[in-house]
Amino acid sequence: MPDDRPAPPSPSRDRPDRGGLQWRLMLTVLVGLSVGVGAAYLLGFGERGAQTGIVAGLTFAAGSSGRLRTALPVAAVLGVVVVVYSSLGAVTTGHAWAAALAMAFVAFTTSVMTAARPVGLLVGMVASYAYWLVTAVGVLRHTLVPGAAADVGVLGVLGLVVGLLLVALRALGEQLVGSAPPPTAERPAPPSLVGPIVASVRTFDSHARDGVRRALALGVAMFAFQTLATHNAFWVMLTVFVILGPAGRPSPLTAARRVVGTLAGVLAAVAVAQVLPWPAVLAISVAALALSLAASTRSTSVSAAFGAAAAAMLVALPSGDFLGYAAARLVDTVIGAAIAVVCGWLLWPGTSGDSSVPDGLAADASTTGISTT
Repeated sequence: MPDDRPAPPSPSRDRPDRGGLQWRLMLTVLVGLSVGVGAAYLLGFGERGAQTGIVAGLTFAAGSSGRLRTALPVAAVLGVVVVVYSSLGAVTTGHAWAAALAMAFVAFTTSVMTAARPVGLLVGMVASYAYWLVTAVGVLRHTLVPGAAADVGVLGVLGLVVGLLLVALRALGEQLVGSAPPPTAERPAPPSLVGPIVASVRTFDSHARDGVRRALALGVAMFAFQTLATHNAFWVMLTVFVILGPAGRPSPLTAARRVVGTLAGVLAAVAVAQVLPWPAVLAISVAALALSLAASTRSTSVSAAFGAAAAAMLVALPSGDFLGYAAARLVDTVIGAAIAVVCGWLLWPGTSGDSSVPDGLAADASTTGISTT
């Protein structure tokens, strides 16, 4: 006899952010980045505080959900990972071979981290972006990366402290106003991170094979980026990095969506730049960057479109050569997408991967917690 009782509500279906843009993620990253850079500037580090801002932004994003007793430990663990990986990017910037090997190491380790889903996926994504962001800004503008190793460590720790303070203030504020999740009487045992990672390496499963793919493609792309140090090399590297993310092997459709989104973005940027004055173009480019962050886990093509438009306007704004820069941006993206697809499917073509990013990933991690045993 069929059961007519209503099915229990799905936790993921009831999340208020499901199906929409990740405004919370965007705001936490931007707030953490701004506060981190400001703190470093006040302490006399000047432009070198970019690493502090990146660490603070990613740490704050990792603990952007949940009550204090769950969000703070998760943010602390991920914050330490961010400090390590961002510092690796800072000390290898400007040294092509060292940076390529470091990128290969980051690619492999963050891929095997995803064997411990969902928390491992969050750790892998955050660690990848920590390394990439510091390296990217360091190559394109050397003054943004500290030269001495001691400064690298100080700026990283400062970013961690700022990020954790923001997490604590956010959690305490939400608990005081009553918008935080209700406390639970019994907490489930947090999942282990180390066990699945060790098993992935030992058995050389799909996560480890994805790591080899990413290590080869990203290592070569990083070497070219460090050697050439041009905007063209940056966009090729960025496209390979985004398509070959730690979540799993991409499909050709993912690459196609990013190329289509980029085409739409650069065309929009050219149109806007031709009819509006530069202050308006600057304001629109910042808004487009924010929208790209907000759409990052929802739609590859939409995120790529806003990101390409923002980049085309911001980078080409001083010269005014929007049409030339937009065309170059599209060509670079096509080249990067081709490299990512070839490297993603040429090696071990018979295996399959899951490149999806779950909704509410940071919220799940903060609720579940982290165990390193």
